[in-house]
Amino acid sequence: MKHHFSCIPFYDILTEQEQICFIENCSVVDFDCREAVFKQGSFAVNIYIILEGYCKLTFQTNEKKRIVFIPHKGEMIGKDYMVKTHYPYSVHTLTKTKLMIIPKTFLNDICLRNPDFYVKLTQMSESNMLKTMEWMINLGFKNIEGAVAMFLMKFCNTEYRNIDLSRTEIAEVIGYSRESVIHTLKKFVSENLISTKGKEIHVIDREKLEEIIKYS
Repeated sequence: MKHHFSCIPFYDILTEQEQICFIENCSVVDFDCREAVFKQGSFAVNIYIILEGYCKLTFQTNEKKRIVFIPHKGEMIGKDYMVKTHYPYSVHTLTKTKLMIIPKTFLNDICLRNPDFYVKLTQMSESNMLKTMEWMINLGFKNIEGAVAMFLMKFCNTEYRNIDLSRTEIAEVIGYSRESVIHTLKKFVSENLISTKGKEIHVIDREKLEEIIKYS
């Protein structure tokens, strides 16, 4: 299990003793596909690093549900709620997933002991958050075709291999109805921009999709 700890961001900044503390205090757990890691509103006790697989972060208010982030290998879940007492969103696995579980109190202690590690970790978290916010803001200005095209260009590639989102989940990512997503995907298939097989979607014409994003 020791080799998994090299996946911790900025692990080389930690002292030898701090690295030993990580090994002693953290655990690696395997999750099945579509399993809940934690639910929105539950007590926040852990930070997570994805070692293998994919997860989805879902925020729900009243009857509306949005998938706000799909982290993958090497990404950290939870740095943004270290000062919160409850999780502000839910996390479920999308595939079989291996997670490193880091107790929040332990990570807080390490950050206090090692300011350089804390600063690097915070900068990484803020950078990722800004990129996600920028993408979501741009998405909000797109019509359905532009929004679906943005989804395809971001998630239908080798970086997000085999996540196999349902049409409902795609709708929860882009903020349109499931019916609108299905109609638009069929239109893109008929125009030979993509091909589909069940949940699988393969991009054929990236240049045309980029054009749709630009003008939709």
